Amino acid sequence: VKMSADDMKESLPHISSGSIVLDHLIGGIPNSFGVAPCPGFPRGRVSQIWGHEGAGKTSIALSAAAQVCREGGTVLYIDWENDIVPDYAMALGVPVTDESKFELLQPDNLEDGIKYALIYAAAGVDLIVFDSVGAAIPRRLTDRDLNDAAEQGKVGEVQAVWSQELPNLKRIIARSGTAVIGISQIRAEIGKMGHGPSTKPQGGNAWKFYASVRLELRRVQYENTKEMNNLTHKVEDKVSGSVVKVKAVKCKMSRSQGREEIFYLRGGQGVDNIRSILEIAISHGFIKKQGAGWFTWTKPDGSALKLQGIEKMRQHMVDNSAD
Repeated sequence: VKMSADDMKESLPHISSGSIVLDHLIGGIPNSFGVAPCPGFPRGRVSQIWGHEGAGKTSIALSAAAQVCREGGTVLYIDWENDIVPDYAMALGVPVTDESKFELLQPDNLEDGIKYALIYAAAGVDLIVFDSVGAAIPRRLTDRDLNDAAEQGKVGEVQAVWSQELPNLKRIIARSGTAVIGISQIRAEIGKMGHGPSTKPQGGNAWKFYASVRLELRRVQYENTKEMNNLTHKVEDKVSGSVVKVKAVKCKMSRSQGREEIFYLRGGQGVDNIRSILEIAISHGFIKKQGAGWFTWTKPDGSALKLQGIEKMRQHMVDNSAD
């Protein structure tokens, strides 16, 4: 087994997250051959994403699904929240109507969802997404009598099922090369006192231990653009996207553990790679930022493009992407 990253001639099997920033974060620093260890979610392994609402968890999962389908692969999306939006998924490039590439399942209980995942993984599906790992209800509660509707579930019941079945799923995907992404919501940590975070992702310690990649997403700000309001017939500031900070809480694929990066989400469009490219170009001096929000880019032919506002520069890139 070759252990030196400097000897790698190709990256480990992976699927793209759909975000150049996340792929870079997970992938790590390229070696002397220009090869990053794993620029994307690793195949044959488990990955976990968590964060507050609006931080881009589902957007990243759908973007990864779109990338897989675009390359001819197959995706199983297990949706316990019954909250996936078909129009949004299609806008991100997910072929939701093509059952040969993408299948959406909404199981009644946790055990059924895991059973389907095991079957599809053994059959060699390329990507399995759990949305979300803490929203599923154990079969014992779904099958209870209506007279026992007020019965409380046992503390840690969902986590106990995951602790039992996730190692088995991991064993199967190690052979099939299936990538697994688990989306987790945030919940308050019971009995938490003193220093440290007061919240933690759902799913229990099984996801913490068995995941090779764990990403925490945190929206740091909204971004606004000037748009016409058809109701007031005025040009107003509208929320057009958000800035998200991602932290590699755990990464066994490269030396990225603990690193943080910024990426961008576009309302209704998902991951905004064009904006990320612009920010990278500004950081490296390819695009000059001047006072009053002016941006100047010297094109390869020597001509200069000067626009006011990052949004106008972004739109120019979109309109002239063929160039």
